[in-house]
Amino acid sequence: MKSKKFIPLLASLFLGMLVFIGCKDETYVHQQESDKGTPFNPNLPVEITGFIPDSGRYSEKVVISGSNFGNDKEKVKVYFFEGASVREASVVNVNGSSIYCIAPRLPNGNNHLRVVVEDKVEAVAPKKFHYTASEQVSWVAGVGTREGLGAFHRDGTLADAHFHKIAGIVALGDDRFITTGSWESAANKVRYVSVPENSVITLQNGVYLTKPAINEDRTVVYTTTLNPTHTVYEYRKDNGWMPYRIGEIPAMGSGNDRIQSLTMMDKAHDPLQEWLYFAHKTGRFLRFNVNTQLTEELGADLFPAHDFVGYIVYDKFNDCFYLSHHGRYCIYKFSKSGANWTDGVTSEIFAGSPSQSAVVDGSLTDARFRDPRGMSLDDYGNLYICEFNNSNVIRMISMQDGYVSTVAGTLDTESPQTNGDPAEAIFLDPRDICYDGAGNFFIVEWWEATIRRYAVL
Repeated sequence: MKSKKFIPLLASLFLGMLVFIGCKDETYVHQQESDKGTPFNPNLPVEITGFIPDSGRYSEKVVISGSNFGNDKEKVKVYFFEGASVREASVVNVNGSSIYCIAPRLPNGNNHLRVVVEDKVEAVAPKKFHYTASEQVSWVAGVGTREGLGAFHRDGTLADAHFHKIAGIVALGDDRFITTGSWESAANKVRYVSVPENSVITLQNGVYLTKPAINEDRTVVYTTTLNPTHTVYEYRKDNGWMPYRIGEIPAMGSGNDRIQSLTMMDKAHDPLQEWLYFAHKTGRFLRFNVNTQLTEELGADLFPAHDFVGYIVYDKFNDCFYLSHHGRYCIYKFSKSGANWTDGVTSEIFAGSPSQSAVVDGSLTDARFRDPRGMSLDDYGNLYICEFNNSNVIRMISMQDGYVSTVAGTLDTESPQTNGDPAEAIFLDPRDICYDGAGNFFIVEWWEATIRRYAVL
C-alpha cells in the first residue's frame, strides 16, 4: 500500500480532513512546516470544533481541529476520559488550529476528549471518541495436559516447564510473574516466570501459600501460608526475588485454608505501602503491618465462614475491598464505616446471590456466579473474576454501569485448550488472574496447569 505524506492542517484543514477520513487505513508521515501557526493567547479561550476519525483503536492517529492551541507541543496535553478513567494521548505536533496525537489504550466504548494548553486553559470536544478494544487470548507458559494431569513440577523454558495446581499469580511487569501453589507437594512452590528470558525457575519449595500481594511499584511481593503458623514472606526485586521471612500472622479459628490471599492499597491510600489486607475464613477482615509485624482486626462476622474463602482485591477508585465467596456464589464488598479503616467495617453482597450457583450475566443483583475465585482490577476499576469448578470463564463487572458480563472462555467446556478470540477461548478451571497495568491479564489454570494471557488493547 502506498505511503502518503500528511501535512498539518492550515489553510488545507478541510482537505486534509477529507484525505484522513478517506484513507484511514493508509500510513501517514506527519511533517512539520516552518510556519508552526499562531502562538497560544492566554486571553482567549481554547476551542475544539471537531476531530477525526471519531472512532478507532489503540495507537489510532487522531487530528483535533479548533483554535488557540498554540504552537508548542510540549505545552499541550490531550486527554481521553470517561468516568474515573483518564488517559493521556501522545501529542505528535501542534499547529495553531490543529493537534496531531496518538490515541492511548482506553476502556471499550465512548470517551470524552479534552485539550489543556499550558496547564491553564482547557476545552472539551462536543462529541465523544468511540474506542474499540482489541482482545486476544494466548498461551504464555506451561506444558499443560500434554503430559497428563500428574502431580509434578519442572523448571525450564516456557514450553517445557510443568506447573501443578497454581493458586495465585502476580505480575511483576515486563512479562514477568511470580506464581504460588497450595495443594499437593508438587504444587507448593513459588515460581518465577520470565517471558523475555524464556524461563521458569523455582524460588521456594515446601510452602502452601496464598495469592501474593504486590506493591504499587511492583518491586516487592508478599505472601503468607494458608494455615498456621501464618509465616509472612517478602520477595524483593533488588534481592533477585529470593524469599525472606518477615513475621507471622497470629493463628485464629480452627481447621485449614484459613487465609486465601493478600492485597495492598495504592500509595495514595497507604503512602508507606506497609499494610497487607486479608480475609480470614471465619468471617474476619484483618491487616498485617510489614514494618512492625502488628496484626489488626478491622471487622468480624462480615461473611459466612467457609473454607477457601478470601480472594480479595482493593479498589482504589472507591476505597473499598471486594471478596469472592465461592460457597455463597457472590462477591462481597467491604467499606469503612468511619474516616479510617480502624473505625469499623461494613459488608454487603456486591454482586451475585447466595440463592443460586450459575453463570448468568446481568446487573449486579440479577447476575449469578457459580464459583468465583481469583480477582483483579484494571486501570479503570473494572473487576475481573475467575469462575472455577468447570465454569471455565472469566467474568467482568463494569465500573461504569455495574453490568456483569462474561468476557472470555467457553462455559462448561474444558478442552481442547483454545486461544484467539476470547469468546471462543477454552480454559480448564481458571483459578486466579492478575493485571500488569499494560492491557494484559494473566490467568493461571488449576488443571490445565498453564499460564494464559488475555490482552485488551
